[in-house]
Amino acid sequence: MRQFIILTFLICSNLSFSQDFQFEDVVKVDSTVSKDELFNRARTWIGKTYNDEKFVIATEDRNNGELSGNGAMDYNPGRMFFGRDVVKGEINYKINLYVKDGRYKYIFHSFRHTGQSIGMNKPINYGIITGSADAPKPSRGSASNVAWKDIKEVSEFKIKKTIESLKEAMNKKYEASKEW
Repeated sequence: MRQFIILTFLICSNLSFSQDFQFEDVVKVDSTVSKDELFNRARTWIGKTYNDEKFVIATEDRNNGELSGNGAMDYNPGRMFFGRDVVKGEINYKINLYVKDGRYKYIFHSFRHTGQSIGMNKPINYGIITGSADAPKPSRGSASNVAWKDIKEVSEFKIKKTIESLKEAMNKKYEASKEW
């Protein structure tokens, strides 16, 4: 029984530790900016940033100030490694935006890598991206820490650019609110 408890603890602690590849922050804006105004800004930003069929809004709740959906980015390796062409592919993730008067919160999380097929060569998928320094076993072949590190670096770089864009948009008055 004791071994079962220890094993369960180790599995649970490993799962909770490995899921830390996410980007989250609470951002304060002018305290006079209403929740409704911030919701409109966030909705406009999503429409401009994710203007393709890969993005799907899952939640759009104005009353509770919540927007959530699924995003995707192309992954093109930034360095050379074995299997580079079939690791190249897409990284999908989830977005949650919450707004209140004078502030908003963003969470980009649940990143997942999917490679691409090249001719007869099947893709190499690394799956859920975690904070672990060691690469997980991919869908085929052996794990490559070089590929794993690159996937995380490229994802982080692109999401930080997306966050900059969000912050900029959340500080601009919603177009319909402007006098014209």
